[in-house]
Amino acid sequence: MKDRINSLTPFTQIIVLILIGGISFVLISIFSTLIITSLYPNMPTDNLGILYEKYPVQFMFLYYLPFQLGFLFTPGLIYYLISKDEVSVYFQTRSFRWVIWAFLFFICVFLLLPFFTLLNESITQYLGVYEVLLQEKQFGDEQMTKLIGSKSSLSAYVMGIVLIGLITGVAEELAFRRFLFRHMLVHSNKFWLSVVGSSFAFALLHFNYIQFIPLMAFGIALALMYHASGSIWPGIVVHSLNNILNVYWLRNESFPQWMESVEPEITIPSTLLLMGLIWVKYLKK
Repeated sequence: MKDRINSLTPFTQIIVLILIGGISFVLISIFSTLIITSLYPNMPTDNLGILYEKYPVQFMFLYYLPFQLGFLFTPGLIYYLISKDEVSVYFQTRSFRWVIWAFLFFICVFLLLPFFTLLNESITQYLGVYEVLLQEKQFGDEQMTKLIGSKSSLSAYVMGIVLIGLITGVAEELAFRRFLFRHMLVHSNKFWLSVVGSSFAFALLHFNYIQFIPLMAFGIALALMYHASGSIWPGIVVHSLNNILNVYWLRNESFPQWMESVEPEITIPSTLLLMGLIWVKYLKK
């Protein structure tokens, strides 16, 4: 398989791996459905409302796990296996200095998420789609609360941490950074196009367009972390921790106040540090 995929053009490689991801998604979905329905024959698989409230763990197995393992993790892993021995001049040689830079960069972007959210809201209000997107987000939040909120079972909460936190963090970093970002950069030699392009796909596939700009910023930060540190692991760590933290906040209904509004004492220092980090890495001669 490795030789066959490597013999294809760069664009065809992307198409083939996406197709493999799609096929894997379908197969895992079928396999998951067969297992769950055999274990719970009386479970109404066609009634999402009941599934959310009474069968949250089973719901996540049926609808979350196949997408993460099939569509994202599988093509990302295949690409990693066929390219792991390649030496790339486009990525920083691993060093403690740039790993620290990567973590500081992510922290700055994380602290600026309220500002990016406000910017996104302003744009969607200008375009006249804010109310529709807000209703979609509220509906999604309600469903997620039913799955892993304070009224759901402990097993659902643990499953949320494992699936939404750990598995999603690994799968998305392999798919969007190790596969898509790296592939675009190596074959196009256009750094910022690769950063923005892979981050755009990352934000687009979250289907949460009222937070599109924060997701874009998140993707850009993770791509730069990978590029600067020379390793996918820092991104996996912070991505998984971010997801686990959001699961915890949702479960305990304890989202921090500073994330609800733009605080100058947080925004200004974070912006200045972010600009300094970009200058040190990408602008300093």
